[in-house]
Amino acid sequence: MKRFLLVSVFILTTSFLNAYNPPINGENFLELSSPKLMTNGASSSGGGIFSTGPDSLVVNPALPATDQRVVLNLAYTGLFGDKSLDARFGNAFQAGILIPFKWAVFSGYLNGSMLPFETMQLGNSINLKAGLAKEITEKLDIGLNLNTGMFWGYNFDWELSANLGFLYKYGTLGFVKDFRYSASLLNLGKNYSKVSLNPINKDKAIGAFPGIATLKIGAAGLLFSNDLLKFGASLDLTFPTFQNVIIDMGLEFSVKDMLCINVAEKFNIAELANGHKNIVPSVGLFFKFDFDVKNNEYLAQNGWEKSEMTTAVAYKNLYDSINAVSASVDVNLGMKDENPPEIIIMIGEE
Repeated sequence: MKRFLLVSVFILTTSFLNAYNPPINGENFLELSSPKLMTNGASSSGGGIFSTGPDSLVVNPALPATDQRVVLNLAYTGLFGDKSLDARFGNAFQAGILIPFKWAVFSGYLNGSMLPFETMQLGNSINLKAGLAKEITEKLDIGLNLNTGMFWGYNFDWELSANLGFLYKYGTLGFVKDFRYSASLLNLGKNYSKVSLNPINKDKAIGAFPGIATLKIGAAGLLFSNDLLKFGASLDLTFPTFQNVIIDMGLEFSVKDMLCINVAEKFNIAELANGHKNIVPSVGLFFKFDFDVKNNEYLAQNGWEKSEMTTAVAYKNLYDSINAVSASVDVNLGMKDENPPEIIIMIGEE
């Protein structure tokens, strides 16, 4: 923890050498590619009702550390501009995989974004992340991932950076169950900078995006939980290049761990100060169910005959003039082991 704080202080003292003026929504464009990222409050602590996946790498690479199953993810978002915009359509997609090993959990994430809108001009990019997460103790998880990407359409550029983070599972705190807190350092390296896009402050030259050396801290937990219902909340503060503040809040409500409704709100202080309003909450609906695949020898050998699928849809209005509709499918191969190991001691005569 002390080393993490020292690194943060060092980055804080050097980050001001970088001019901060990213394109509008440049800090959060990766969150547009799936319902989960769009509606769980960009939670670095796994959301009010804890869940993870390959796209957790976007906010905190430590989150997948305790996943027990292979996870496959596909998602697509269509973005529709109103008649006042020259560009009327954009899209974003993602694909991901998570594989647990005995020594760590591997996650891979691919994102594609084509966002040409005047009020949210982010060009075209392909972004790839790959990382490892490790459970250090029963309460502490850590993670690290590498990021690379390619940008085109408004000049050409590339990215090569890293994210690192931790998650601490505190347990019960007052009336809050499963309380967790976390921190991550994002975008440590070279990000997109040689671009010709519309920045937050139109009177200044555009800066790199996402913001280099972004510190993200968060907390989350269950406010209410029984066998039928769960209600959780999350709060995150993000400090891009230590020259802006983004506030993320998320609420999650689930019934029987099958149906879940997410609502999330985001306040980007630098954008609001420059007249770019993006304050309409996002809303998502998630449905989880089990399915069986019979007469498949390969799935049977790996214990995947019975697995779990989550389908989701989400909606968000962006800067008044853009509407985003997202859908996704996540497949968790096999069923989660809920039973602790049994130790049987045999005492008898030889």
